[in-house]
Parts: sequence; C-alpha cells; structure tokens
Amino acid sequence: MTGMSTSPRRPRSSPRPSRASGTDNDSVSVALAAALAAALVALIGIAIALIATLGSWALAPHAADTGPDTAARVAMGLWLYSQHVPLEVGTVSLGLVPLGLLVLPGGLAYAGGRQVARVTRPQSVADVTRAVVPFALVYGLLAAIVAGLVGSDVVQPAPRTAFVAATVLAAIGGGLGLLHASHQLRSAANLLPAAVRDIAAAAVAGFSTVVLVSGVLTTVALGIGFPDAAEMYRVLDAGWAGAPVLVLLTVAFVPNLILWTASFTIGLGFPLGAEGVVSPQSVDYGALPVFPPLAALPPQGDPGIWSFVALAAPLLAGYAVAAVLHRRQREMPVEQLAWRAAGAGALGGLALGLGCWLSAGSVGSEALGSLGPIGWRVGLVAGLEMALVAAVVAWELNRRGSAGRPRLIDLRGVGLTTAQVSRRVKTALRPR
Repeated sequence: MTGMSTSPRRPRSSPRPSRASGTDNDSVSVALAAALAAALVALIGIAIALIATLGSWALAPHAADTGPDTAARVAMGLWLYSQHVPLEVGTVSLGLVPLGLLVLPGGLAYAGGRQVARVTRPQSVADVTRAVVPFALVYGLLAAIVAGLVGSDVVQPAPRTAFVAATVLAAIGGGLGLLHASHQLRSAANLLPAAVRDIAAAAVAGFSTVVLVSGVLTTVALGIGFPDAAEMYRVLDAGWAGAPVLVLLTVAFVPNLILWTASFTIGLGFPLGAEGVVSPQSVDYGALPVFPPLAALPPQGDPGIWSFVALAAPLLAGYAVAAVLHRRQREMPVEQLAWRAAGAGALGGLALGLGCWLSAGSVGSEALGSLGPIGWRVGLVAGLEMALVAAVVAWELNRRGSAGRPRLIDLRGVGLTTAQVSRRVKTALRPR
C-alpha cells in the first residue's frame, strides 16, 4: 500500500446557469412582480371607490330598482373617471374631469412603484425601465377590462381611452416611485445632456410662475365668490350623505380653475358653453350648471382694471425663464443664450397648453359642449409670449453680466438712501 500513489482529483464543478438564462429569469421575475403590484394598485383603487359609492347608496334615498349592482358599476366608472376617462352616465356626458381626482390613483401608482423597487431592487435606469413597462401595461389592461365589464345603460366608459389614460398615469406615477425608491432620479436626469436639463429647468420655472400667479388670483376669486358658492350648496341640497362627495368634487376642481385662470392671464380666456366666454375683453355667460366652484368666475360685463394686472403673468414667466437659464449658462454667447431662452419659454407655454387641454371638457348637452380653455391655442399664444420675453431678458442679462452688472434692474444709482432722504427733509423744513 505504501507503493501505491494517489493522483489528485479535481472536484467536479456544478453546472452554472448561463448569463443569458439568468438575465431571462430576472426579467421574468421583475415583470411578474410589476404585474402583481399593478393588479394590487388597481384593486385598492376600485375598493376605495366601491366603499365610497356603496356607502352613499346605502345611506341616501334611492329608487327601488337601483340595486347594489348598479352602485357597483357607478363606483368602477368613477374609478375610471378619476383617471381622466370620460363617462356617459345615462344620457349625461361627463367629459370635464376634475384634475384633483388624479391625486388618488396617481398616489397609489407611486406607492406601487416603490413596492416594485423594494422587491426587485433595480440598480440602474435600465432596470427601472424593465419594471415600469409591465407595471404600466398591466394596469392599463386592467382598466380597459373594467371599462368593458361595467359598460351598460347606466355607465358607458370607453375601453380604449381607459387603457391609454391608465397606462400613462401608471407609467408616470409608478416610474417616479421606482426612481425615487431606487435612488435613480439623479441618474435618470444625467442621461439628458446638460443643455437639455438647463432648458427643461427654465421651462419649469416659467410654467410654475404662470401657475403660481393664477393660483393667487383664483384664491382671491374663490374668496369673493364664497357667498354664491354657499348658496349653490344650499340649492343642490345633496344631503348629509352626498355633501362630502360634493365637497370632494369642489376641492378637486380647483386645479381646473387655476388653469382656466392661466388661460385668462395670457389674454385668451376660455369658452363657457356654446354662448358664454370669459376673457380680458369681456365676460358673458351662457347656460351654466349649478356647481359651487363656478362661483369664482368674474361677474358679467367688463372685467375691469384687474384683468390688465393678470396679463402680467406671462411677462413674469418669461423673466423667470431667462433668469434661470442665465444663472445656469452664464458663460454662453449672448445669441445662443437668447435662442435657448426662447426655446425654454416655448416649451413652458406648450406645457401650459397641455394642462389647459386636460382641464377642459364637456358636460351634458351641446349647450355645455365646451367648458374651459382650448389647449392648442393656449400653448401657441403662451409659448410665443414667454419665448419673446425670455429671449429679450436673457439678451439683456447676458449683456449686463458681461459688463459687470448682473442685475437687469439696478437702482443703486437712482434710489436715495435713508440718510439722503432725512437730509433733504430737514433742509426743506428748516426755517428760512
């Protein structure tokens, strides 16, 4: 046995899956997790709508032939309606959607995206994309299925519109949730060139300025019209069961009013039905529904001097665009900076037009077939106004910055100090 030699043997290696098969398995697991999260988000949204609607149905008086199945169809229709899906409720068309209702499904989609991120742990923007695509598609598909199932003489949603609206909402909300939970927001922003990021930031500043000014004006108008709104609540007599729903719709309609005011500030105004119009030139009402938020509309006739004050909003927005872009691209040649400022202003105007398009719609008959601003007109006019102002201000800011005077308006050589004012007052009052 001592003469026997043992040859060393290599341990048998266990077969390892190829990289491609591992990637395929990971993709399948990510898609499955995203699909399950989308289904859960949809079920939670439908459950909230069912609880609210069935509760109101049970507590409020209703006809004998209106059973819980009808209330359930209405609930699922309202779930679709909250995602900007127009409805046909009986013989009434509801194309005007309160934008505040988007908060609930959008927040649920955001939470669903965060849940997907905790399960799949994406490490890059590409991983986030692989998760958000099935999440959005499954959510949109479920919305289309619900729209097809609840379609009846009571509620008639459009499945195609439901699929598109729900998919876009889930992609935005779920994508933001995934990016935030996986700490990939900065990485996603860095995928864009620096010049594009600067232009986008300037456009957001311009859009936000118009919305901020419009929000202040809308708040003032709501305060002035509060007595009329309270009278509308009394006339509607929704009861203690329907009053919370009416209050919710009123609050959810405030973003629409802000965007309608924004259309007013750029000089266009907006139509109110077939015969009514609200613009800086004149205010004339046609047939309007009894709805408390409409008490914020200005009185009929000449809007007065305050309309000229409101027209300053796009000018302030153009200044904000130029100031943000000049701060980010201070060393750029003046011609190039002016062109980029004009592009950022136009982009901000287009975003405002998109928001106004979402805020408008129709209610009921042809007399109310057009309520709210016309989106493409708002985008065109607002883009031109903001682009022109932004280009001129950016040119002047760049010129003054190159001359050592970065401020557009410099009153240091014009204004008087406190000591100078005091000296002049004492001289004028001194006895002669």
